[in-house]
Amino acid sequence: MPFADFADITWQPAIEARHIPESLREMILDQNSLTRRLKQLHNNAFFVRVISHEWQEPSPAEKRFLNCDDHRASIREVLLFGSGRPVVFARSVLPESSLAGDNKALLNLGEKPLGEYIFTQPGLRRGPIEITDIPARQFNAHLDFDFETEIAWARRSLFYLREKPILVCEVFLPAPEQS
Repeated sequence: MPFADFADITWQPAIEARHIPESLREMILDQNSLTRRLKQLHNNAFFVRVISHEWQEPSPAEKRFLNCDDHRASIREVLLFGSGRPVVFARSVLPESSLAGDNKALLNLGEKPLGEYIFTQPGLRRGPIEITDIPARQFNAHLDFDFETEIAWARRSLFYLREKPILVCEVFLPAPEQS
């Protein structure tokens, strides 16, 4: 079951956010590769598990954010694991019109992290980061444990790969409660 599209969530510019937990602030505001950072943080004990990767219609909210009216996009949802536990849920929306030429390589990432690919591409630009906080329990269907009242912090931004927009949303999952 793919994740809902954040349609009812209010995003705010990260530069205006004052209530990001201090433990996540630097990582959420970082403009560089999250993949690289997670690999360093977890001593390369890092991998990607693909939840889904299929052609779908982007939600109205995603189309607005992308400033795109494509009816089809390659939408990829993954969990990023560090040190044996899921640490980030990521949703990438790749409009069909953004997948021409060399950008078609994005369709064949498999278990390879998106960030590992795009941050090696010439001319990559990143738009402003927006953030929000959401209940972590909505990811329970994809986990082997359940969140109850925990909050997850999310960020989203547009990347321009060869001047074509792609939307990347990353949700930083809290550490599970120890029983």
